[in-house]
Amino acid sequence: MASNLITTKELYNVRVMGGKNASKRIGKVRAFVYHPKERRCVGIMVKRPDLLWMFHRKDLFVSLDGFEFEDGRVVLSDDSKTRDKAACKAIDVRLDDCVIWGGMPVVTESGATLGTVGVVTFSLVTGKVESFLVDTGATANALLGTRSVPGDLVLGFRRGIGCALAGEYEGSDENPVLGAILVKDEAAEIAVEGGAAEKAGAATAVAMDKAHTAVDKVKPKVNEAAHVAGDAVNKGAYATGKQIGKATGMFSEFKEEYEKARGPKPEKRSADEEALAVDDVEEDATEVVPDEVPKKKPAKKASQDSASEGIGRAVGSQLKAAGGMFSAFKEEFDKARRDD
Repeated sequence: MASNLITTKELYNVRVMGGKNASKRIGKVRAFVYHPKERRCVGIMVKRPDLLWMFHRKDLFVSLDGFEFEDGRVVLSDDSKTRDKAACKAIDVRLDDCVIWGGMPVVTESGATLGTVGVVTFSLVTGKVESFLVDTGATANALLGTRSVPGDLVLGFRRGIGCALAGEYEGSDENPVLGAILVKDEAAEIAVEGGAAEKAGAATAVAMDKAHTAVDKVKPKVNEAAHVAGDAVNKGAYATGKQIGKATGMFSEFKEEYEKARGPKPEKRSADEEALAVDDVEEDATEVVPDEVPKKKPAKKASQDSASEGIGRAVGSQLKAAGGMFSAFKEEFDKARRDD
């Protein structure tokens, strides 16, 4: 292996082979055995199949130096001294005193329970525990994540704390034997990582950062576009102002032409003059012969026609000027827009 470190998750339930050319099926990895006082793994427990599916066979203890992990399988050595009692004698431990950490409560020096022992990382050569994950249940692990406790914070197995033990340590119902893995108080301060809540928070932060970045990128372009639009509006307004100025002059000229064609206004007469004019009309009426019908004076008609014609020419001239003014306005506006 490229690294001596391995996890209990990688080895658990792996097939164990032995015999000549590793062709014999021995069983599967069932558990991991740890030293009663030190923080190191001393071997594995192999669950062997029942004989003829009827006779139960005891699990086989194999020390760390009695197997190799190859191609996803555990291959046992031919040395019988690496198994059961001979192996325990070789490593100077009593199997009954050893501990299986998996599922054991994790308790701090101050008495706080953090959870139970989950996946353990250790060295295949020395058995030294590198770290382990604190398990708080499948739901909590998935949602909140897990806490990884480094090996230097582990004080080892302790009796009298934690929960009731089973197996060789099992006591009576009235006086159960308690046990737990004791860790330093600093372990409680280790942050929980890898949960769905943390990932969701990170995704939200990333999304917000991307949104702010996108807004920052768009701002200069928006400001530039607004500046260009403002310049276009200003130029268009200037062109409009010029044409309005021309239109004001055109309407003034139109008024002058109209008054010129119409001729001078009749002077306003006083009340006495109006009365005399009425008397003159009445006298003229008495002198008119009934059989004669007064005829319209041709000169007066000609004068009216001439005035109307003059007014028409003035209106036409000014309308033509107005048409030129609007054409010029359109050209000025188009020119201002193209410049932007």
